[in-house]
Amino acid sequence: MANYATSFLTITVIHCWFLSWQSQATDTLKPGEDLREAETLVSSNGVFELGLFSSDGTSSSSHYLGIWFKNDPNQKPVWVGNREYPLMDSSGILSIRYDGNLVIQDRRQIPIIVNSGMLALTNDTIAILLDSGNLLLKEGDIIVWQSFYYPSDTFLPGMKIGRFNLGTQHLRKQFLVSWQSSSVPATGSFALGLDSVNATLLMIWNRQGALRQVGFWDGQGLKLIFKTSSDDYNFSFVSNTDEVYLTFDAPRSQSSSWFTMSSNGQIQEYKMVGQSISVVNHSICEHTTGSDATECYEMTPSRCRGGDTFSEITGSLPNSVVVNDSFHLGLSDCEILCRGNCSCTAYASFRNDGTGCEFYYGDTNVLPQLNGEGKGTLYIRGETPKSGEQNNSKIWWLVIILVVFVVVTIIMGSICFLRWRNYGSRGNQDSMRRILEQFQFQIGSNVAGVAKDKHEEKYRGLKDEELPQLSFSCITTATNNFSEENKLGEGGFGPVYKGILGGNEIAVKRLSKQSGQGLEEFKNEAQLISKLQHRNLVRVLGCCIQREEKILIYEYMVNNSLDSFLFDPTKKRLLDWKQRFCIIEGIAQGLLYLHKYSRLRVIHRDLKASNILLDADMNPKISDFGMARIFGGDEARAKTNRVVGTYGYMSPEYAVHGHFSVKSDVFSFGVIVLEIISGRKIVKSCHADFFLNLLGYAWDLWKEGKGLELMDPTLSNSCSTSQFMLCIKVGLLCVQERPEDRPTMSDVVSMLSNEKYRSASSKTASLFYSYKFLCFTNETNSFSE
Repeated sequence: MANYATSFLTITVIHCWFLSWQSQATDTLKPGEDLREAETLVSSNGVFELGLFSSDGTSSSSHYLGIWFKNDPNQKPVWVGNREYPLMDSSGILSIRYDGNLVIQDRRQIPIIVNSGMLALTNDTIAILLDSGNLLLKEGDIIVWQSFYYPSDTFLPGMKIGRFNLGTQHLRKQFLVSWQSSSVPATGSFALGLDSVNATLLMIWNRQGALRQVGFWDGQGLKLIFKTSSDDYNFSFVSNTDEVYLTFDAPRSQSSSWFTMSSNGQIQEYKMVGQSISVVNHSICEHTTGSDATECYEMTPSRCRGGDTFSEITGSLPNSVVVNDSFHLGLSDCEILCRGNCSCTAYASFRNDGTGCEFYYGDTNVLPQLNGEGKGTLYIRGETPKSGEQNNSKIWWLVIILVVFVVVTIIMGSICFLRWRNYGSRGNQDSMRRILEQFQFQIGSNVAGVAKDKHEEKYRGLKDEELPQLSFSCITTATNNFSEENKLGEGGFGPVYKGILGGNEIAVKRLSKQSGQGLEEFKNEAQLISKLQHRNLVRVLGCCIQREEKILIYEYMVNNSLDSFLFDPTKKRLLDWKQRFCIIEGIAQGLLYLHKYSRLRVIHRDLKASNILLDADMNPKISDFGMARIFGGDEARAKTNRVVGTYGYMSPEYAVHGHFSVKSDVFSFGVIVLEIISGRKIVKSCHADFFLNLLGYAWDLWKEGKGLELMDPTLSNSCSTSQFMLCIKVGLLCVQERPEDRPTMSDVVSMLSNEKYRSASSKTASLFYSYKFLCFTNETNSFSE
């Protein structure tokens, strides 16, 4: 009996293992089935595997849908299905939805349609992974969609790059786009594909729009500027009235081979034998291994005294670094921005995954002394100074540092003493009273007659005084010790928390120790915004300066920022046309006050959708004045070596040359207007067939008389056509390349408020986008997400 039981148990275990192996080895996903984290599809012969993966290998990081070689120990994806829409954690699920489309979603329950370019017509579909690495969505024998139509950064055997559906309204372009960094699969800085004019040329573009030919079809075969590790590749070039494309077959051997457009602009040639993978990096720039090219991306000679080459050392940048709001940029983008600004002497990435930019504008002789101090990689303009030069300057730097330390210690000691003497418990109570009186003014200003006048008279005496200061312990109590539950968000300055002070809601912005902004920006915002009073500007109520803590206290905005509504697929429906137009008018009124009617003539310099906050009535309020500049009465423009702001919203003259004026804010306003009426981000792709950024896409529609196609689909039932067309005109006028061609904010307010502009055929903006670093233009087979 015992033997019988043992045999039965053994057979049962083997049977369960076989069933489990069968279920894990399937290559097909059917309706009603889910693919979760750690579950995969495997092609019939075990060549490729499909599943969900994380950018850094942790469950809390961004997650993506990808395909990789089954035998690749690193599981580096060769295709990614949601590059620009990552899942927030490991709760992702892949399934075939009720309508037959392939979707992924996480615990937010917001579906991302993988096959959005070609939707299913029935709900009778299956998804199958082939041994070629191609993922198909099929209705019976009909292929609805396939992943080979939408390559990522990898060129696999059998895949095609080129243009399809020529001569139709459904032109489809297929090309490779690099990852943002080696671990982040979002759209990067480089693209590889066929030239849009001469399709026999194989080209690479960078985000500046610069071209570089890397190969051509001579009628018999593909000639590359570098030699591949094998001459057995069978490249084919097809050109007819319907399509033009390049494809290849793998070498005639047992190995698998493929090409990748890397995040640093190199073409990588991979070969896999078993689980062993070899790679050859083919650089297309001169004086580098694997290339016999005589030129590279740079089309014009360097204008910078230090040249445009960068040396690499290990370390971390000193505290004088400026950190841009640039999480969507890769290391190659950082190099482009630093190279274009001669004042930038070094750059680095401030995130472990190789994204985000930080720039250095100081003396490069200091940097080699930091070699080895930190685990990051720095890129210094020019050649690294020799060790002898470092030793000669080391003593001087020690003397300077010692003197600065002594001076700072004396100053900080004096400040602490004065603060202790003047801001004790009595001072803290007085500050609390003054802050609460500001709340009383806010309530009283809604009451008509004498009550309103009394509050205004009282508040008029308060607003010219020094900004009220609260103790750190008082703010800690108000925010529940800066708890995560009270955290509203985080920007370049630091985290923002919600708090309760005297029964009133407040917003508390706390300077982060890792922030690139420091005491100068803090003082600028505290002193500046406290002197500005307008219904479309966020009011600062008080501050806290205690030891290393630098904190600002604002009125609380119930509805957070404009971008949280505008770019959320669900919440954007809450913004009808009337509200959006009122928001545009409110922003314009706030800027007009800053530029013309405030006691201080102010240029914001960092105007963007995330810096427009919405109160309980959805009224817009401009916030974040840390980067603002005050102009004198006779000043019209200025120049800075410290270019700060947000990629996409910066005017060309400011981003390239550091020149800024009130017209720089006008440009940013124009970008926001186009974002509001279209519901699209400036840095996201606008049209699947043309790959223009938002400004170029809007301009093309305007020229073709198709301006209404820019409209956010959620506005179709509430939008006023005349107001919508007026907003396009205003937006395009504001984003003209030359500052002198842009209107003033007085002109903008007049246009928005005067009915005659809504029907008149006012002068059209004559735009030409020369700022190539913002996007790839259509003429260069553009791409931009």
